Amino acid sequence: MKNYEVNNSVYGTHHLIANEISEDLKVLDVGCNAGYMKSLVGNCANFSGLDLSETALKVAKENGYKYVEKIDLDCCEYLKLKESFDVIIFADILEHLKHPQECLKFFIEKHLADNGMVIISLPNVAHLSVRVQLLLGRFNYTDSGILDKTHLHLYTLKTAKKLITQCGLWIEKEKFSSNRFGRAISFFPSLGGLLGFNLLFFTRPCQKKSS
Repeated sequence: MKNYEVNNSVYGTHHLIANEISEDLKVLDVGCNAGYMKSLVGNCANFSGLDLSETALKVAKENGYKYVEKIDLDCCEYLKLKESFDVIIFADILEHLKHPQECLKFFIEKHLADNGMVIISLPNVAHLSVRVQLLLGRFNYTDSGILDKTHLHLYTLKTAKKLITQCGLWIEKEKFSSNRFGRAISFFPSLGGLLGFNLLFFTRPCQKKSS
């Protein structure tokens, strides 16, 4: 994985996620990279992180992550972690996986506490910039961004919601991140599908798991 840096925009993905997490919750950051999420939530937050990069995990540990583990998320069955969490974050990670639905279901079934929250962020391929490029006959992959060449799956608002509901989750809240248009979207949410760079979903299981 690339060493992504924290987005400091108040309308960016990282802050929109952090704003929904209280410091007393137990959080699992799936695809945590260097552990920037904890710094935005607060020092009292109890974070664990998973990533494929040993270097990134070392930094995450230094940044206060209680537990870290190296794992290929396309091979979740090898995960050593046994705990359950109040919140599980998938921030810009599912689009990189061969089998995102299977990965999401695994963590819901094995590691989500009763009525816990799953936060999912996905790049919005229906963003205005991509639509304009299509009108010009272009669809070129890039080194980063919505059309990052490492993305194995592309999502619109409709297909993202389909992924979520097929995994047994209901959407409690949805938001759209955008450094440039975030303020406008906050006043006019209907613009999110067009101007939102990322699609954010705050979800919970459709049925509370039995004890």
